[in-house]
Amino acid sequence: MDLSFQEKDNRLANRIRANKRFGTFDLTAWIEKFVSVRRWKAVLDIGCGDGNHLGIYLRHLQPGGRVIGIDRDSTLLDTARADLGGARELTLVEQSMDDEFPFENCTFDLVTSIFAIYNAQDPVTTIGEITRVLRTDGHLLLIGPTAENAPELYDYNERLTGQRIDDRTRIRAARLTDEFLPIVQERFDYVRTDTIDASLIFPDREEFLRYYTSTLLFEETAEGMKLSRADMESACSVEHDLRLTKSMFMIEAHSPIPTEQIHS
Repeated sequence: MDLSFQEKDNRLANRIRANKRFGTFDLTAWIEKFVSVRRWKAVLDIGCGDGNHLGIYLRHLQPGGRVIGIDRDSTLLDTARADLGGARELTLVEQSMDDEFPFENCTFDLVTSIFAIYNAQDPVTTIGEITRVLRTDGHLLLIGPTAENAPELYDYNERLTGQRIDDRTRIRAARLTDEFLPIVQERFDYVRTDTIDASLIFPDREEFLRYYTSTLLFEETAEGMKLSRADMESACSVEHDLRLTKSMFMIEAHSPIPTEQIHS
C-alpha cells in the first residue's frame, strides 16, 4: 500500500497558517524549547517541506554548525530557499526519505521529522538510515498525528462525499505509534513519548473550508468529485465542524544502538 503523497500548490502553507492562527497549542514554540537546551553541531530535518522549522535549528547551532533539510518536493525546497537561502549554514537537498541518505555515518547530533516521517514506505529502512547518520550520542525527534486526530474532519468529509475513512488514511494516521515507535524503542537506548491534545478553532466556514481543501483527505476524496463551494458550505455545521480535535504524538530518543548490538 502506497502511503506517500506529494504536496500540491500552497496547501502545506495553508495548513501551517491555520495551525498557527487558530491552534490552541504552539508547536513551533514547543520545538524551539526542545532545541534550545543546547547548541548543535549538525541538524538533519527529514521532510523539511517549505522550511517551516529550519529557522529554529539555525538559531541554535554551534559556531561552524550546519543544518540540512531534505524533501522530495523541489517546489517546497524552492520556497525554503527563497525564505532562508541567505543562511550560509543551511543546505537543502532534494531527497526522498525512502532512499539511502547521502551522508556519512555519525554525521548529525540531531535528526528531526515534523509531520512527515509517517509517509515513509518502509519504517525499518528509514529508521535504520537515521541511526546510521546519527552520532553515538545523537538525538531524534519525531512528531506526527495519532489515530484520534481530527475526527470531526472525517465526519464532515463523510457527510460531504458519502465516503467513510479508508484503510490507507486510517493506517497513515496511526503509523507513528503503531509502526515507528516499536522500531525506535529497539534502536535507541533512551526513548520518551508524549501525546499532546489540542484544538483548531476556526472563526467561520470560510477558514474551515480553506483548511479542509488543503488536506490530503480532500485531495483523495472530494477533490475528484468536482463539488461546488455551495455543496461544501451546506455540509458544514457551524456547531460541530469549526472546532477540530488535534492529537499529536511525539517521540524523543537519543543514543542509537549500533546495528550489530541489536540482536546480539
